[in-house]
Amino acid sequence: MNILLATVFPLPGGGIWTFVSNLRKILVRNGHRVDILCTSNQNSKVVILNNNTNIDLNPFRSAVNRKLQRSVPHLVNNPWVYHAEMNRYIFEQGLSSLDLTQYDVIHAQDVISATALSRVKPGNVPLVTSVHGFLTGAIFHQFKSTNISMKNDDIWTTFVLQYYSRLEQIGYEASDVIHTSSHWMKGIIEHEFKIPRSKMETFRYGLELSDYPQIPLSQKSTNKKIILAVSRLVYLKGLHHLIEALSLVETKENWECWILGEGEEERNLKAACEKFNIEKKVTFWGHSSRVKELMRQADMMVMPSLQENQPFAVIEAQLLGLPTIVSNAGGLPEMIENNRNGMIVEKGNSIQLSSSIEYLLNNPASRDRMSQYAMNKGQIMWDVNTLGRNILQLYKTYIQMKQK
Repeated sequence: MNILLATVFPLPGGGIWTFVSNLRKILVRNGHRVDILCTSNQNSKVVILNNNTNIDLNPFRSAVNRKLQRSVPHLVNNPWVYHAEMNRYIFEQGLSSLDLTQYDVIHAQDVISATALSRVKPGNVPLVTSVHGFLTGAIFHQFKSTNISMKNDDIWTTFVLQYYSRLEQIGYEASDVIHTSSHWMKGIIEHEFKIPRSKMETFRYGLELSDYPQIPLSQKSTNKKIILAVSRLVYLKGLHHLIEALSLVETKENWECWILGEGEEERNLKAACEKFNIEKKVTFWGHSSRVKELMRQADMMVMPSLQENQPFAVIEAQLLGLPTIVSNAGGLPEMIENNRNGMIVEKGNSIQLSSSIEYLLNNPASRDRMSQYAMNKGQIMWDVNTLGRNILQLYKTYIQMKQK
């Protein structure tokens, strides 16, 4: 089988890369040929990573710009939407330069690439779309971060949010089948976008279990209890609630918080640490290639997101036996059994989050029990071989349907 895994986003990096790189390994292991398509150089190129295909998108820019200026001139007054439309059509032009007839199945990793691919691919090639997050919801939180005083209902009715909602709708409708990893995301697609259940399949992500051997957490390099957060530093990750929660922690235990990641909120988060007088207890590591090593040093991981699907950081933490405190946002509660492999708190509730952090700091026996359960259950839940079998069955089903 010849398979194309495609996304409009740059790779490698991020959760999509973790998904497609692990999926490609298992598919190749099963004898299939797999290409990975993405963008690079700030959306200026379409590339296929494994065969040196490289398409320059800049030659398409002027023609697309003229077309937008003629057909929807008012878009220039809304930079968010204007640039999104420019990049979407330029990406589609790049795809049209490829020979997509060579593939038995095309597997999109986002609704934007799904929409573009549906318009240029051969009609007999099935389009599978894995949905890794709620796009319009993410745009809502991004908009909210710069319009804090604006009411939520008013944000949802803005032109920007209406545009992204329609874009998401088109991507779902253009797909032959939609894969979701969480029932939360499946519910969003069904109820918000009115896509029938029969068009969706839900099964979990997976990782190579051999990369996460069941061994005790390594000898710590510090006597401090380490609270770890692995996340992009953006508003929807809720790290501002974590900072506030840390300021409320009262314990005799000596602790430190490590925050791994980069993003636009870094300055605000550091300012919040200074405001709450905890800047000496919080370390911002930035981007790190040592995530697993640092997880092994930690005593707990915290993910206080305001929106989340099925983050690989939580999966990795479980496979490494790291108890995890998560908010009840999105698909996170589907990953955690409360008080067994971690704890679930109300999103945005800094007091509740602080209490859970205190509990794990002060109760080493509970931490150890959660650690062992997380490791054991993780081996069952997150096996990439299970993901591979489910994906292959999806491919075969829809290839056969297209051939009828």
